[in-house]
Amino acid sequence: MGVVVREHQADGPLAAASAQALAALKSAQLGLQADPAATALLLRVSQLMAQKLAHPGGPLQQASHDPATLALDDLALLSELVIQAWHREGESLSRELNRERLLRLRGERALAQLLESRGGTLRPGEVSGLLGISEDAVRKRRERKLLLGVKRGKRTLYPLFQFDRDNQRVWPALEQIVRLLDTDSGASQLRFLLTPDADLGGCPADLLCRPTPAALEAITRKAKQVGRHLAH
Repeated sequence: MGVVVREHQADGPLAAASAQALAALKSAQLGLQADPAATALLLRVSQLMAQKLAHPGGPLQQASHDPATLALDDLALLSELVIQAWHREGESLSRELNRERLLRLRGERALAQLLESRGGTLRPGEVSGLLGISEDAVRKRRERKLLLGVKRGKRTLYPLFQFDRDNQRVWPALEQIVRLLDTDSGASQLRFLLTPDADLGGCPADLLCRPTPAALEAITRKAKQVGRHLAH
């Protein structure tokens, strides 16, 4: 059975926004009409959105008056609204556990945004084609810290910025620095490489693509310091 969406009357900008929302929902329903289970899940998610986000004083109302939240891209905005709703609903969880989960979610969202701003990621098969090696060889290179990979669920994705695509390789200096970081966490490695450093005059990843000897020496020194810090 399909989901019935009932339109309502509104004026001005609200009418336009309501029409767009209804059109998007109808389009999603049409796309899923061959799959009743998915259509039912769409309805459930829509109801949850209304119940958990749109009540008076709830995340939607708060976000509408927060310029920083409104400036987020669509996926980041949705993630932040869900995080805020979860925070409100999380009284049954221990305070510390709830706080830890929320911080992890926000960290993952920020990392995803950072990666997108640097060109996104490649799947193992795409890396295999770029470097001219098998997917198994891609995995082994990552395990030996010759490639930088980040976990997304059960998958491992490879940040695009690490590749010299013209020469079908990983930037040699970047490869050298990653091995110095005493952590197997792709997220920790990424934060070191992509965080601007005032002493360096930029983020390490940019400087490592075509490094000067002085820049490589400075980044090497910092990588060793970070490695010692991560190890403790």
